[in-house]
Order: sequence, then C-alpha cells, then structure tokens
Amino acid sequence: MTLDGSGASYLQLGPCDDDCEMERDGKDGPNVFQKLAVGLLCTVLTCYFLPMLSFIPLVIFGGVQLPSPWDPGYNNATGSETYVPSTEMPTGKWYWDLPTVTAVLLFLPIGLLGAAYVVKMRLLERERSEQLMQDLSELS
Repeated sequence: MTLDGSGASYLQLGPCDDDCEMERDGKDGPNVFQKLAVGLLCTVLTCYFLPMLSFIPLVIFGGVQLPSPWDPGYNNATGSETYVPSTEMPTGKWYWDLPTVTAVLLFLPIGLLGAAYVVKMRLLERERSEQLMQDLSELS
C-alpha cells in the first residue's frame, strides 16, 4: 500500500498482476464463436437503434402526423360501423386454465434459475476439488 500526495491509499500492481492473468490461466481470450456472437449482437442492436435515431429528427423538425384510428375509413375496417366492445363474459371452454398458467409463470423461471444455480455450484465444486487434488499431488 502506498499513499499519493492527497493522502489516498492505493495498491500498486506488479508487472504481471493484470496483464498476465489470462496467460497463467491458459486462456487466450474469446474464441471464434464468441466473436461471431458479439458481432451478430452488435449488428442486431445497430439495426434496431439506427431507425430510432433517424426518427428523432423527424419528430423534432417535422412533427408526427398520424391519422386517428377511430376515424371512419381507417384501415378500411371502420367505414360505416363502429366497434362496440362486449360487456358480457365469454362462455364456453377457455384455452387455458388459471392454475396451469399461474404454475408456469411462477415456477418455470424459479426452476430454471434454480437449476442453473445448482449446475454452477457443482461445476465450481468440481473445479475446487480438482485444484485441491492437483495441489496435494504437487506437495507429495
């Protein structure tokens, strides 16, 4: 630990504390599939955000002139009649039931996250045990 002129302390890194970490672990950085996935993600995000960025000047300088969807003739579907929503509850068989939907909405995400957590912990425990066995074999 060293102190700078303002009295704040900081930990001075050695020559290999941050740059050589990947070399010691045997990792060379992202592989080809990871690079392709990042490139695809950047392409998708660019295709998503560029139209949004082009819409901002349109709104600022020209304004948005959209027709009202309730005007007669909009979408060629409301020429003479007007839509009146039904006030009655639907009768007959529903295509889903409440207990099944509730169980799926509650337990599916919890189950997926729980399974991922268990797999992660088992993989970490396996790495720790392999590292411990390697350390013990080096000591012998």
